Amino acid sequence: MNVNDGPLLISLPDIALLARVKRPVVSMWKSRTKKSASPFPQPRRHVRGQDLFDAYEVARWLADTGHGNNKEALEDVASFAVMTGISAGGELLFNALTSLLALRVLTGGQLTGLDSTDLLDAADSQDPDNLLLYRELEQVEPDLGALARYTDLLVDGAYHPAAAFEKLMADRFRTRLQRHAGVALAEQATDMVAAIAAELAAGLPEGPVFADPTSGGSDLLMAVARRLSDTGDVVLMTGSNDDDAARFARRRLAVHGIHREQLDVDSTGEFTLSRPAVILAQYPAPGTPVMGPLQILSAVDHIHLQIREDQRAVIVAPAAALTDQLRGDAENVRSDLLRSGRLRAVVKLPQGLLLSKSRQALALWVLGPAHRSVEDTAKWTMVADLGSAHLSPDVVQDLVGDISASMGTLAQIRAHSFRYAHLSLTRVLLASRGSLVAAAAAPSRHQKLGGPEAALRADDLLELLNTPALPGVLDRYSVEAPPNNVSAGPLTIGQQGQRSGAASSPIQDLLDGKHLTYRAGHRIDPAHVDNDDGGTRVFGPEEVTGVVPLGSRSINLILFTQTYPAGQVTEPGDVVFCTGTRPAAVVDTEGSAVVLYPARILRINSQRPGGLQPQVLAADIKALPSGRGSWKRWSARRLGEPERETLTQALGELTRQRDAARTRLEQLEELTTLVLDGVAGGSLALTDTSVVMEGTP
Repeated sequence: MNVNDGPLLISLPDIALLARVKRPVVSMWKSRTKKSASPFPQPRRHVRGQDLFDAYEVARWLADTGHGNNKEALEDVASFAVMTGISAGGELLFNALTSLLALRVLTGGQLTGLDSTDLLDAADSQDPDNLLLYRELEQVEPDLGALARYTDLLVDGAYHPAAAFEKLMADRFRTRLQRHAGVALAEQATDMVAAIAAELAAGLPEGPVFADPTSGGSDLLMAVARRLSDTGDVVLMTGSNDDDAARFARRRLAVHGIHREQLDVDSTGEFTLSRPAVILAQYPAPGTPVMGPLQILSAVDHIHLQIREDQRAVIVAPAAALTDQLRGDAENVRSDLLRSGRLRAVVKLPQGLLLSKSRQALALWVLGPAHRSVEDTAKWTMVADLGSAHLSPDVVQDLVGDISASMGTLAQIRAHSFRYAHLSLTRVLLASRGSLVAAAAAPSRHQKLGGPEAALRADDLLELLNTPALPGVLDRYSVEAPPNNVSAGPLTIGQQGQRSGAASSPIQDLLDGKHLTYRAGHRIDPAHVDNDDGGTRVFGPEEVTGVVPLGSRSINLILFTQTYPAGQVTEPGDVVFCTGTRPAAVVDTEGSAVVLYPARILRINSQRPGGLQPQVLAADIKALPSGRGSWKRWSARRLGEPERETLTQALGELTRQRDAARTRLEQLEELTTLVLDGVAGGSLALTDTSVVMEGTP
């Protein structure tokens, strides 16, 4: 296709996005190449104080000169350019382009060369009931010919209509489409929901059916489709609403060639679904982008009232509605949901998963059938706090296992070793009238159990403690400690019988190569640091050198953000180190901690790690003798792919060993407290094999 079929212009900020560089770099190109043999293209228009350039002229300049970091700029340029000479814009233009992409898929051919009448006739033929695209194309009838040519350019650049559609979705922040941008989730969040949904569906009696009753929700269904792409009989259902957001969701599935069935949803949000299914919902949704806690919980209540015994539901919404403290009507609705016994799992998620509001925490609920044979006072809910976790694949896998176990019977739950979650009596959560996560954490330390409950719990703990620990999975790995002179000693880690070397580089070279970044510690008033675990963890020289245990000191997060507005917290995998007389370092595996000066941070670039690995970097620093000069001259080992893969496996198994040990220690501490309190109070007696109520056989 001739790229000049449609007039495409591009602004300086969009040139930076196209070239994958910072905005000032483009201005530098303009000024520095003025007198060169290949000067930067001249602007073609000046609109509202902004220069606009010929998009393809700029793309050719990038390709010919090698500037920027996008070798496919010429193919991608249509996605970053704007059309001139058309009246449609904003959401109207977005809806028209996604409709034309759907029309191209349904007709199976290019759209260029068709006039407005031809395009509307094709739309009427493919969408006779006007469910997904005819209305959108009719609204931009005067511009249809130009938009059709532009649509084909998008497809040519992306090589497939579905890829072009997702590029438009990725641009929702750049083009300020608030309806879609305001509810967009990070990929790790949608992948987590898809993993949970797939696990829940595996326990249902028929083939997997996934339904989203929200207005315009499609991100979660698309994640499920990606995860189960090899399963041919997956059925996805979206609502019958006729608003723009709902029609968009139908177009998205059509462009991806995904079979869709309709879920009849009335104006109140009620729906009818008479087959085994997993219901997925995110609130707020694209069709209702502004919702308060009461509106969200009322929508969840609609789902709760309509799901059957052979149906499950996964809900994602702000933690302010699902887990945090509430007041008034919202609290009453949530309490009723808890009392129903159908709220089987509550998970608080970390910040940063809602792309438009990186500081807002989300939460997840799983609904399922209530245990009819369990008395109200004995009903339980699984609660997990991942507020400070990173949703890595192993974290998600263990969370999915915890949630799957929580849907089973009490015997099945007892047989499962929970990593992140623990069971809480629903009546305790109701009585707290506050944060569900905080209430779930409190009973294990403060609740006093009576004689029958204490005896049963003690028996449970004895059974768990008699279960063999994890096998010696690390026996097949071998790690040799480095010599004091790190630069002279290769890393030797691998499975038994394997040895590989590792190169080393000065830290200054790694900083220059963008493999590492450096962050200084914060100068914090000592009065703001507490000696308890009630706030955000701090890492100072005392923690790094081992003078005090990690996590024994903290700072109130609100106090920190208000008093030190420029302050930053760590990320998972940061290496916190001290120079001093003897170098020391630790790895912050959790993140979200405050580093106290003179401790400092080395952060590995996840996009360009250069063979660096946090635990190895920390070990290299700790192995240094005193008096090694500036820390920038220290050497750090860089692993090859085999060593890095082996070390990752070993660290994962070490983490599971550590978590299992922590769980067993907590169980032993709880058992000790139960027995001591019960025996001292005369309500329990010890036998050779169990703990029983005093006076029973």
